[in-house]
Amino acid sequence: MKIPLVRPAPPQLSLAVPELQSLEQSGIFSNFGPVNTRFEQEMLARFFGGEGACMTVCNATIGLMLAIKEAVGDQPAGQFALMPSFTFAAAAHAARWCGLTPLFCDIHPQNWAADFAAESAMLRRYAGKIAVVMPYATFGYPIDLERYKRLTTRLGVPVVVDAAASLGTFDVHGRGFGSGFAGSVVFSMHATKSFAVGEAGLIYSADPDRIARLRTMSSFGFGEPRSATMAGLNGKLSEVGALLGRLRLADYDRITAHRAALLNRYRAALPELDFQLRALGTQAHQFVPALLPSGLGGCRAAIRAGLEDRGIVTGTYFSPHLFEQPYFRKVSVGGPMPVCDDVSARMISLPLFDTMTHHEVDQVAECLRTLIRVTEQERRPKPSRREQYMPPVYAAISGASGELPLE
Repeated sequence: MKIPLVRPAPPQLSLAVPELQSLEQSGIFSNFGPVNTRFEQEMLARFFGGEGACMTVCNATIGLMLAIKEAVGDQPAGQFALMPSFTFAAAAHAARWCGLTPLFCDIHPQNWAADFAAESAMLRRYAGKIAVVMPYATFGYPIDLERYKRLTTRLGVPVVVDAAASLGTFDVHGRGFGSGFAGSVVFSMHATKSFAVGEAGLIYSADPDRIARLRTMSSFGFGEPRSATMAGLNGKLSEVGALLGRLRLADYDRITAHRAALLNRYRAALPELDFQLRALGTQAHQFVPALLPSGLGGCRAAIRAGLEDRGIVTGTYFSPHLFEQPYFRKVSVGGPMPVCDDVSARMISLPLFDTMTHHEVDQVAECLRTLIRVTEQERRPKPSRREQYMPPVYAAISGASGELPLE
């Protein structure tokens, strides 16, 4: 038995020969060509109800860099980019590349996104010094974007949403996560995501003018005529990448449903674990994040090694969290993060992929349950030598001290 954490399965170009031949005959391979244009239109209709606009980027990290730069401008109003420490390094790196200092806050104990109280405390403490707020839709969880709309209106601080794993997250009305939000919402389409293309990203905004600016920035800042009119870099997705996206879109509903069923099976089979708060609607799932029982964080390496011995590969996303990592400790600022510390210490990422079977979920769950049970037994206090040899009846009436009870 060998069960990987993820098994990337992007669309097979070998099955799309006519589409590839058509692409080659067009002679257009990049620069927002016709395949990319169709893909963007289809994504806007499928995920955002046709509201606003979206654009592809070569990867989500570049997308975050573009979105941050567009939001803060060439002369940022502050020094800091406020984000939860429980996130992937790409968010903090993107802020650094835009000349900002990551400012880390604690997370909510149930949805593992930025804790509103901790976030608000940072906004008060660093008032006037925060250039951008960067909430993370943790593992595809649909965080409350209405709150961030109010935050921007009240404080004038722009918001860039890191929604890396959220393509496929829909509310109970079928609206994709981010719909109607006028700031930038950045998604990943990396090979390990549920919407797997290979290496690609997508930026959505309800404000078409914002997307138009980002499109110019992603092509070296070139306006018309072909001359740099604003900050820019090369963030364009190739036509082949866009073709892969169109192919993925064709069967994505089936993939989403299958992954959701697998995660629900994990939840039912592993009551010992703490899972992320259930989202209303449909949530996209990249892998299965869960917390080991309280007190077993220090045993995680041994438990993972036991799973590895049984052919099961796991991860620890995100552990260490960002403020625990050497580089970010040097270049970032963070407040007390007790929840983040606890969640990160107990986090274990369990396998999930498009071709995974229910039987494989059962195998993972059975092995993990066994290892947890054995670990908990080993951690129980050993009885003293006197207790080991005390006759059962005498032990039952003697009390903890071993003395006969007084009448």
